[in-house]
Amino acid sequence: MKHSLWLFVLLGSLSIPLFAENQGREEGTIVRMRMDDCLGPQHSLLDSLSGSNHQPSGDLCPEYVLVTGKVVYVIVGKNSDRLVPLAETTRFHFQNKEILIRVDDARRETHFHVKEMMLRQDWDRNQEIEEAEAGAMTAVHRHAQGATLLEAQQ
Repeated sequence: MKHSLWLFVLLGSLSIPLFAENQGREEGTIVRMRMDDCLGPQHSLLDSLSGSNHQPSGDLCPEYVLVTGKVVYVIVGKNSDRLVPLAETTRFHFQNKEILIRVDDARRETHFHVKEMMLRQDWDRNQEIEEAEAGAMTAVHRHAQGATLLEAQQ
């Protein structure tokens, strides 16, 4: 009986740190990545909202679009070795005005600056508009090619 009680206490005490570690974490999916100018060390979301201009350092850093259920974040790594896999569910949390993501079984979390954020429904609407515009441009381009072919045949 004593052994089962100790086992129960041990299992209960192990689950508390695991539960605490997952508290405050959100899930999202990285849907896009591109390389862009690295942000300076003093740059923050508040700087970009206030209209402050930052000077690009000339280095390229990864910029990701992180989509959650309610908010879409554009996040930027601090240097070019901050790579995150695309199209996977990613767990993240906020700390000191940054988003922290642990990639796979890395020893440490990777820090990202929040460059931009918007509501998910606004982002979805913008994506639909961009897709419609791209489709319209493709149709115009095909029409122009068809007209060029007709002129060449005459």
